[in-house]
Amino acid sequence: MQQLIQLIEKEKLGNRPATQHTLIIDDKQVIHGALFLVKTARKTFKLMIPAPFHEAVLKEQVTINTLIKHPQVMLLA
Repeated sequence: MQQLIQLIEKEKLGNRPATQHTLIIDDKQVIHGALFLVKTARKTFKLMIPAPFHEAVLKEQVTINTLIKHPQVMLLA
């Protein structure tokens, strides 16, 4: 996660809105969270915020900085 934070600071992407996201829903229509895609020059990173914390994030337009500093965020490989 620290490398992602440094890369975002280097490329000055922190103030951009995190617009690419999808809900994680199972076959029983239970929502388990939200998956955000953060694109840098070299790679696309997947950040997941579990339910019910994703609801507050999706209510407002969140920036990449706010997203990566969220206490519940997980970086997926």
